[in-house]
Amino acid sequence: MKVHSLSLMAIFFSLAYMQLVKGKPRHDCQSRCGNVTIDYPFGISTGCYYPGDDSFNITCEEGKPNVLRNIEVINFNHSGQLRGLLPRSTVCYDELTNNEFESLWFRLDNLSFSPNNKFTLVGCNAWALLSTFGLQNYSTGCMSLCDSPPPPNSKCNGVGCCRTEVSIPLDSHRIETQPTRFENMTSVKHFNPCSYAFFVEDGMFNFSSLEDLKNLRNVTRFPVLLDWSIGNQTCEQVVGRNICGGNSTCFDSSRGKGYNCKCLDGFDGNPYLSDGCQDINECTTRRHNCSDTSTCENTLGSFHCECPSGYELNTTTMSCTDTPKEEPKYLGWTTVLLGKLSSLVFDSFVF
Repeated sequence: MKVHSLSLMAIFFSLAYMQLVKGKPRHDCQSRCGNVTIDYPFGISTGCYYPGDDSFNITCEEGKPNVLRNIEVINFNHSGQLRGLLPRSTVCYDELTNNEFESLWFRLDNLSFSPNNKFTLVGCNAWALLSTFGLQNYSTGCMSLCDSPPPPNSKCNGVGCCRTEVSIPLDSHRIETQPTRFENMTSVKHFNPCSYAFFVEDGMFNFSSLEDLKNLRNVTRFPVLLDWSIGNQTCEQVVGRNICGGNSTCFDSSRGKGYNCKCLDGFDGNPYLSDGCQDINECTTRRHNCSDTSTCENTLGSFHCECPSGYELNTTTMSCTDTPKEEPKYLGWTTVLLGKLSSLVFDSFVF
């Protein structure tokens, strides 16, 4: 009896796993955390996220979704990116100890940094170091120099602020950021008591020397873009086994491993669910280019423009124009015959 029960449990979990792999999470999965919608392959509890990869496991605490427990999620997209918030690291001048450090380290598991992030340092006479640890260790950084406040309209170009692009190896299991200041900071401590190092999405931080050198405007976390994908294999390697649903297609991830899914043109929704991509009604959503003189007719995955009887569609302007009416050929012959008959009658009458 015990063996029989164990067999039933094994069959149950096997079926549950297969259901998840085919893009069918449990029907009772929590779909929101605070104001953020949680879409599969992400999920909040076991059986709701893509199995075997905790990078898709979302913890919901006090109405805030977190991935890998310490990165708060702002939003997701189905193309393989999520936007999250990462804290800064800090070093401050202290008259007794000279420097007070607050470094930052974290892990990304199967997530990776998008190339659209910048590693940034704000501070005078300081440098910031980014280090990653894995099969391939990686380090980069930048340095900022200034003995007096930079002009108000200064850019982040090495005077009070510097930034650099990052290319973190996918196998990195630990990432650490740390700002450092030169020993004698007495000349700048009155306008720049601390230096800060942080990742930030490109275009989401504009340096202000008047405000940022003082306290970074009290901002402690910055938005970053993280890339994700399904598994480690390409679309070609998982033909017939990927989790892309109906009316969707598979494409290889731009980050170099795994794949993502997208709805076909004319469809919208979650491509990771078996029936997630639904037809877009272009006619009711005003996504068509039919003119006022034509009528939009929705079709599966597309639409076409209909013209009333007697009109034809101009495919350049998508408008309806009158159909030219050809004069029947027999009318011409009738006119000629009538003309000749009239002439004969007239000639007879004269003679």
